[in-house]
Amino acid sequence: MKKLLTTILMTALLFFVADRTLGLVLSALYEHSNATDEYKVSASCSQTRDSVLFMGSSRCLHHYVPAIFEQELGVSCFNAGDWGIKNIYYHYGLLSNILSRYTPSVIVLEVHPSEWLALPFSGPERAGSLAPYCGMSEGCDEMLRRAGSYWPYRLSHVYRYAGSLPNLLAGPWGPMDRQLKGWRPMDGIIDIAGVEAEQFPFEPDAERIELLTRFVDTCREHHIRLMLAVSPMYVCTDDDVFGFLHDFAQKHELPLFDHFRDPHFIGHQELFYDRGHLNRQGAMLFSSMLSKEVKLVLYRAHGTN
Repeated sequence: MKKLLTTILMTALLFFVADRTLGLVLSALYEHSNATDEYKVSASCSQTRDSVLFMGSSRCLHHYVPAIFEQELGVSCFNAGDWGIKNIYYHYGLLSNILSRYTPSVIVLEVHPSEWLALPFSGPERAGSLAPYCGMSEGCDEMLRRAGSYWPYRLSHVYRYAGSLPNLLAGPWGPMDRQLKGWRPMDGIIDIAGVEAEQFPFEPDAERIELLTRFVDTCREHHIRLMLAVSPMYVCTDDDVFGFLHDFAQKHELPLFDHFRDPHFIGHQELFYDRGHLNRQGAMLFSSMLSKEVKLVLYRAHGTN
């Protein structure tokens, strides 16, 4: 029995040492990866200290051009948006990690209906992209617990990178250009054949709304100027999709830039990559317009003419 216990303890010790050692190697590879998910998460959680952050899902990733905002606002900007139907579970965990390092001055949150509606395939599991930073902040850990993956990530550091292994092996040969500070432009023009408006026939989710409210409260507690934004679509549903968001912004006294049905974009094929994403030309036009709106709000807040 004693020999068996010794064998079990030695095996557990070897597992622990091997896991932690390999975990350090994978962590270093992760920090240097230029794959979209890996770069966006690592840069946001451990590198950027920019004054203005843009947060959101793929529509943020492709639509917000930091260089244009920097030129207009005169401060450093970074696009922390990521693809993969990232939602409020991910955003809240990411915000918590960022605040464990530094406090940005302004956050512009690109809001998608998945922030308050019970969209399928868009639940707490979306926080799983933050796995490499398990333990960095209580907010991140809370989201991983809701996703049911916290303890496996705590037990094994290698397991945190399981979904990233192909991208880690590819090293720096990913699609992200670090000089663009988180923006990933889309080159191409939408094929409008058969394009229909995206519909959102889903019920409000109380848990998501509560997290969205906590996101607002956390920004306010840290004296971060939070602004909400909705970027353009090529074609829009007739439903009042963002009625909730307008009420929410008014209730919490937040600026809301709603470009969902912006006539400068809707139906303009040359500005879109697909029905929900602007191409490079469209993103630059949108960023030029929005940067001026953000600047106006900031000037008013500081009493500057």
